[in-house]
Amino acid sequence: MLQHENLPDSSCSVERSFEILGGAWTFMVLREALFEDVVQFDNFQTNLGIARESLKRVLNRLVRNGVMDHRPLAPGGLRKGYFLTEQGRDLLPALVAALNWGQMWASEGEVPECLTHKNCGHPLEQAIVCSHCHTNVDPRDVSFTSRIRNRSKGREKFAKMRYVEQALLERQQPSSIARTMATIGDPWSFLIIRECFYGIRRFDAFQQRLSIASNILATRLKRMVAAGVLQTQPVVDQPHLFEYRLTEKGLALYAVPLTIIAWGDKWLTGANGPPLILTHKPCGHAFSAELRCHSCDMTVTLDDVEYQVLT
Repeated sequence: MLQHENLPDSSCSVERSFEILGGAWTFMVLREALFEDVVQFDNFQTNLGIARESLKRVLNRLVRNGVMDHRPLAPGGLRKGYFLTEQGRDLLPALVAALNWGQMWASEGEVPECLTHKNCGHPLEQAIVCSHCHTNVDPRDVSFTSRIRNRSKGREKFAKMRYVEQALLERQQPSSIARTMATIGDPWSFLIIRECFYGIRRFDAFQQRLSIASNILATRLKRMVAAGVLQTQPVVDQPHLFEYRLTEKGLALYAVPLTIIAWGDKWLTGANGPPLILTHKPCGHAFSAELRCHSCDMTVTLDDVEYQVLT
């Protein structure tokens, strides 16, 4: 599925994006900021039950990278809040993709929240589409041309970013986004999923491309197999070996990296252009993920959505 060309090197938008986003707690903070209009530190902490030091690290990283602005709550006031910038508001499609997957594949019969398109009153379900033809995107329908020649240097970048259990993410309330993040919400898991969409299947290939320690890789792969996102099967000509393949549940995760790639390409790409060139094969056009309401066929912005906790 992945095609390589001899193009100028460029850093991967997904890796750079996850250096900024950092993992599961960051998505939970963004959920509060995007959907609940939370701006004050104490409210983030109370709503999420996150340790104060962890919250400081998340908010400082988002401010440092332009996703949030730390400024007075009122003109001339001393107390400050954390306000989303345009760059931060543009992360809405990634949060919707995570929410949609959690509702569909990790709800366990319980849908803890609903996101509605205010213009038509319908739920925003399967809302990530091709920006040109407005159809849902199947990973088997997208081809890639890669500008990335250097393998990941993730070990140095992600060594301090830990996996967070679902129970901790849902300490205060159930959350579809939390359930998605418990599956792929640490940078290593996300990069492994990215490599799966590039066609990587063997343990040694994952390790070589990601420069990841073997024990970390083994733990993440085992967790994703247990979650039903990956399955193992013997290699045809080498039955003593096995490889990892995405299940239908895993394939359905595709919208999450696509939205993060689109965000990274818009806000983080340098002079050389996007590191991945995506083509939607059914319509033949360059692919970019777009948040669009299926019911009324309108592009959706943050001002168009209404978030409601159901449990």
